[in-house]
Amino acid sequence: MKLETLRPAAGLAAAALGLGLSLGPPRFTWANAGLQIAHPPAQGLAALAGALALGLSVAGRSPRALRIAGLAVAAVLATFGGQRLAWRLDALEAGVVERRLTGTTRLPWGKIDRVDSRPAEIEVAGRDGTRLRIATGGFPLEDRARLERTISRRVRETTQAATPAVR
Repeated sequence: MKLETLRPAAGLAAAALGLGLSLGPPRFTWANAGLQIAHPPAQGLAALAGALALGLSVAGRSPRALRIAGLAVAAVLATFGGQRLAWRLDALEAGVVERRLTGTTRLPWGKIDRVDSRPAEIEVAGRDGTRLRIATGGFPLEDRARLERTISRRVRETTQAATPAVR
């Protein structure tokens, strides 16, 4: 068997390995001021390396359908890796900030209307209609609970501080 015929299979194996290494949970950094959640850079880089390996292994290959399918899978894996590198959630003094590959959403504590908890996500809704959906499916249970408590506590503290005391 020629080495050239094994190239697409090796690329697919590298892509599967890259995907497997990129699927870990995010890292939680807790501080007095709040928390920061982000995926370790190695996760995003693993997905990008797998995408590159797959793309290179099918480039210039025939049949054309194999090349197109391989490059499409590589593009999806590269996008996933980029999202892993770009995504970060901060719940600090100013409010909740989520950074994604497609942009940044900011919700100051005083502008948050409600916090809804669902089995696989926490939704933070602003008074202006802005919604932040935090996918929590891969979070360790204790960290998810702490995140939910942190956001709810900050919203409650801001609401109480804005409401004048009645005497």
